[in-house]
Amino acid sequence: MASNHKPVSVFSSSNSAIISVAKSLLNESGIKFTVSGNGVTEIFVTGDEDVIKARKILMDLEELDFQE
Repeated sequence: MASNHKPVSVFSSSNSAIISVAKSLLNESGIKFTVSGNGVTEIFVTGDEDVIKARKILMDLEELDFQE
């Protein structure tokens, strides 16, 4: 299977605390990512394996309730 080189959104939130945690988790796991945002911040990852890994790492963050 060829690796996807197009950035894929793996997480989005308007909560800056959750975005900070997400970025920290991805940094610790060695997954390269880019961030884009205007009100809602999105995290993008390139490569099929990294996209899958990132989604697994970040899936529980969607349920957390951080205070801004």
